[in-house]
Amino acid sequence: MAEVENNSVATAIRGAEFEGFVAGTLFSQGWNVTYRALDIESLLTHLDSTAHAISLLLISTDVEGLTPDNLHKISKRGIKFFLFASTTSAQDLYPESVPQPTSSLELLGLIRGSLRTPMIRGARKEKARARTIAIASPSPTSGCTTLTINLGAELAQLGRKVLIVDAHAYFPAFAIRLGERGLNASTEFRSISPQLWALEITQSEISGAISALERARTEFDYIVIDHGTIKDFPGILTGRRWCSEVFNWITTCADELWILSKIDPLATERFKLLSTELARNSIKPQLSFIHSLSNTPKRNKADSDSFLQIVTTLRPARVIQYPWDSRSVLAAEDQRSTLLESNERGVLRKTIAQIAGELTS
Repeated sequence: MAEVENNSVATAIRGAEFEGFVAGTLFSQGWNVTYRALDIESLLTHLDSTAHAISLLLISTDVEGLTPDNLHKISKRGIKFFLFASTTSAQDLYPESVPQPTSSLELLGLIRGSLRTPMIRGARKEKARARTIAIASPSPTSGCTTLTINLGAELAQLGRKVLIVDAHAYFPAFAIRLGERGLNASTEFRSISPQLWALEITQSEISGAISALERARTEFDYIVIDHGTIKDFPGILTGRRWCSEVFNWITTCADELWILSKIDPLATERFKLLSTELARNSIKPQLSFIHSLSNTPKRNKADSDSFLQIVTTLRPARVIQYPWDSRSVLAAEDQRSTLLESNERGVLRKTIAQIAGELTS
């Protein structure tokens, strides 16, 4: 079997303008267009002779020599491919084709959202109702889970219908933190308290979970996703591992991505790296940054200046100072409760309540 080059792409597109747009967009996101076919026969010859199998193939219906029979030959090779219709009539001949994307985000959304799922997801018939916020961090143990659970609880307290989602790839925590046994046993939304539901995503249920997220966009007012740590940002966007699927969904469907980080020496380096990758890669969600403050008040001014220096060039929607309170968090964990229930007057709970109030105002 030929060796697959992780981010290698081949194209078979006649129109120079559309081919240039596709190649330029993919190159900017870390993909490498290794072969440009001028006709289907040369493409088939290349696929049979190359020592390295490509991981993705993009075809336009206007390429010379394309027939349903030749398309069937390509599909039999097991290569992931997208077929773009150059005209409306071409869609009648090739029902599996989709209109040519007109923006980079539209093209990237198709690719990222379909690397592990059927070639093209069905069109969304219902308009999204939910405001979807994903919370992530460049470092582990930054407090994403605490913020997700408690932001969801505060939004529910304000009368909004809220779904909180545990999307940690390997170490989900909602079931333990909330005392909800069997939370990861299905993709049905589990009622936690009035107006608040939860979903825990697992490898075995990944396809159903993505479908559940799509459904949730029409059923809830807010979806808050705890993604946890982001490692190898470009690799996630172009990878085909199951743990990439939720983040790919976030980059094309979520309204906001909040990055939570401390500013100690190690966290700072990871934060700088992630910020650089965020600047290089096109994603749909608006960015916000949350500075988890040090327990040493004297350091917070200098740390805040460093934090702002890193994020300012990304033009975030908001920058939030987050007064981490480990004592309150541990107490809530021990009680399997939210901060609202365990320490209503705590500074961390008040900060999250203020954030929720600003979101709903």
